[in-house]
Amino acid sequence: MEPELPASPFLDRWFAEAPWGIAFPLLVTAAVLAWWGARNERARPIMAGVGCLLAAAAALAVAAMRTSPGEHAAATVRELVARAEAADIDGIHALLSPDASFHHGSPRSPGQDTDRLVRATETLRGRHRIDSNDITRLDFATIAPDRGAVVLACRTTTASSWGPVPTRWWIEVVRTPDGEWRIDRIAWLALMDRAPDPSLP
Repeated sequence: MEPELPASPFLDRWFAEAPWGIAFPLLVTAAVLAWWGARNERARPIMAGVGCLLAAAAALAVAAMRTSPGEHAAATVRELVARAEAADIDGIHALLSPDASFHHGSPRSPGQDTDRLVRATETLRGRHRIDSNDITRLDFATIAPDRGAVVLACRTTTASSWGPVPTRWWIEVVRTPDGEWRIDRIAWLALMDRAPDPSLP
C-alpha cells in the first residue's frame, strides 16, 4: 500500500500553503455583512465586514511572505523534474543531500545510497533520455520544521519507451546545515501502477 501524505501542521497549512481556505470565507462574510449593513443603514455590520476584509488580507499577506517546508519541497521537486528533462546530470546531483537515499516501492523500504542515485541519473543521457514529460500530480506537505514531502506522478516518454509511461514517486526534501533545501529521499512507488522491479535503474 502506497504511503499517504500527512496533513501539514495548522499554521503551515492555512498561513502558507492554502491561505484561501481561511481568506475566502472571511471575504464572503465581509461581503454579506457590508451588504446587510448598507441595506439596513447600520454601521456596526459594515465595520465588522471591514474587519473580516482586513483579516483576509492579513492571512494572504502572511502566506505571501512565508514559505513552508512543504512549499520548499515542491519547488525543489519541480526543479528536479526540469533538470531531468534537460538531462542536466550535474544539476540533478546538486539537488541531492550528501546522505540522499533511493528506495523501491516505499520510502520505508531498504534504501540505497547516493551512488545508486547517481548511477540511475546517468541513464538520462542514454537509453532513458526524456523525449517528453507531463506532471500529472504534485502534492506536498510539511512533515517537520526542516522537512517536506512530495508525491509526484508523471507520464514520461523516453528514448527506450513505446509511449508515455506513468510513474509515481515519493520525494522528501530537507533543509541542510548550510540552509539549502535538498532532496534527502527518493522512493519510486510505481511503474505503470505496479511496484517497480528493484533491479531497474
